[in-house]
Amino acid sequence: MIELHWNSPFGARPISAALMRREDGVRRAQARLRARKPETDDASGEGPDKWALLRALTEARQAFGLSDRTLAVLEALLSCHTPKRLDPTQPQIVFPSNRELSLRTRGMADATLRRHLASLVEAGLVLRRDSPNGKRYRRRDLEEGDEAFGFDLSPFALSADLILEKAEEARAEARAARRVRTEIALCRRDIRKILDAALIEERAGDWASLEASWRGVAARLPRAASSMDLAPALTEALALRTLCETLYLSTLSEQEVSGNDAQNERHYQNSKPDSSFEQSFEKKREDQLGAACSDLSDPPRGGEPRAGGDESPGPTALGSPSDRKGAATRSEADAAARRQKAEREAPDIETVLSICPTLSDYSREPIRTLGDFEKTADLVRGALGISADAYRAAQGAMGRYEAAITIAALLERSDRVRSPGGYLRALTAKASGRGFRVQPMLEAIRNQALRS
Repeated sequence: MIELHWNSPFGARPISAALMRREDGVRRAQARLRARKPETDDASGEGPDKWALLRALTEARQAFGLSDRTLAVLEALLSCHTPKRLDPTQPQIVFPSNRELSLRTRGMADATLRRHLASLVEAGLVLRRDSPNGKRYRRRDLEEGDEAFGFDLSPFALSADLILEKAEEARAEARAARRVRTEIALCRRDIRKILDAALIEERAGDWASLEASWRGVAARLPRAASSMDLAPALTEALALRTLCETLYLSTLSEQEVSGNDAQNERHYQNSKPDSSFEQSFEKKREDQLGAACSDLSDPPRGGEPRAGGDESPGPTALGSPSDRKGAATRSEADAAARRQKAEREAPDIETVLSICPTLSDYSREPIRTLGDFEKTADLVRGALGISADAYRAAQGAMGRYEAAITIAALLERSDRVRSPGGYLRALTAKASGRGFRVQPMLEAIRNQALRS
């Protein structure tokens, strides 16, 4: 005769062979664990962490057929167990009242509580140990030991290996489903781009039927579908992408297939601070300066007068060093006076920022003072690829404020200016010859913004 260890349920709840064998299996498993391990007085450090195990069960809940509300009831039962770990070798009985369970499950109704408790028992994670009158309580006895009636959580601890295994499988399945969904999304995007390009370019082919097939591929995927359920959708999307790509490439000419640098949009980076445009501009200025110096230094042949009847200057025509120094001083004074006049006539910072608002994006704080404006312009100068020498030359010719305004204007029209450094050098040369003012440049930017 086979001896079974089980307890009959209280009240109208029926008994079943499955319930009897499940409880008997739990008791025998506990007996085997106790036989392999010596008995100790303190078993609080034995067994799995109940909260880590509950988290793993949350990930694997579909394998056990549990809902989120059922897990909330299990969490309430675990909160009634004081130690952090569950000892699988001994019954772990908790005895909360229905009122306490309702409070710990945020006000769950009694009927809902009973339904979810039955689900936990059916899943083999909890056992009932009913008292003679159906109440849940613990009776202390110093001679024979304590006796408790309520819910036994030891099956939950005994199922730790199975729960962790199912949780790992659930995580692997989630990763696989995520990869399949990503591949389907990429295929959908590729197909849509090819169809749009073919229709816009009016390529030859049956694009209408492919468009109809695309609508079938673009149907909404089930939210809870597994990787196996998504595999047919991925196969269909890959096949349609291959078909669209083959048809589109077959309509391209040899020149279109080969491509060019403009279509590929390659990025060319020049490690030198100034572009070729700036270098050619500098070379041209040096040639002009050299020609002017040679005209001044070479005396006329035979002492003949120059055109205009003036006597040709002799070797001392350039004057003494003191005369040249005085001329340079007067030139610097004139340049300083021009710069001061230009700064007086230049618009205020608020007006400049209203016309060139992009400069404010490069400042962490609002630009209010002249120092903030010039500091931000110097930062933008580096972003535009303008060398420090070119910017210092612009400041010397225009003035610090007007040079900063010029940088703000170049930033605002950076999509049209191919070489900001060369453009700034050209404006610097123009400012040196008294032929540059910032007001017309700002007015042109404002008019362009109004037209657009």
